[in-house]
Amino acid sequence: MKLNKSSKNSKKGFTLIELLVVIAIIATLGGLSYGPLMKHLRRADVMKSQNVCKQLTAAISTYESEYDSLPYTGSYPTTDELIVTNNSDFLEVIMGIDTDINDKGIKFFETDQAKGSKNGLVYENGNVVSLLDKWSNPYYLILDYDADGVIDAADLGQGSIYEELRAGEAIAATPGPDTQFDGVLDAISW
Repeated sequence: MKLNKSSKNSKKGFTLIELLVVIAIIATLGGLSYGPLMKHLRRADVMKSQNVCKQLTAAISTYESEYDSLPYTGSYPTTDELIVTNNSDFLEVIMGIDTDINDKGIKFFETDQAKGSKNGLVYENGNVVSLLDKWSNPYYLILDYDADGVIDAADLGQGSIYEELRAGEAIAATPGPDTQFDGVLDAISW
């Protein structure tokens, strides 16, 4: 009995076409998963910024409980006031660095140092300069200095979709990657 020569000499393995098909399938699956993965990573960044907003409002509330007044810089305001966290003076008060206003030197707020100029406290020559979110935006705070229980969230900036809120002593927000308070990827404390 003779063996068929072609079956005896056949090589085992994949052809070039088979390999290209497998690579194409893997690339397609990778491409399909990229969009949802990036969406979840962006949402995680917003949630981290939202956590900082809540920490800021908790720090302000704790300060108010300790001193029976809201934290301030300069003279005590009599109307609601917008504070942007590129104001190192305010940060130094709630971080216990400014002991003229926070005379007990209590640290009401503490967070990580920024990596570059993103996502944390920015220092210059050992001094706090600002607090920035993941996208290098400052956090915005509005404090209820007139103690009427209403904060005008429209003061957050041009194009803000937010209105008056009954939200305690303060609100905090950052616009996220689109730099607009439009409700899309905003990190807010309320």
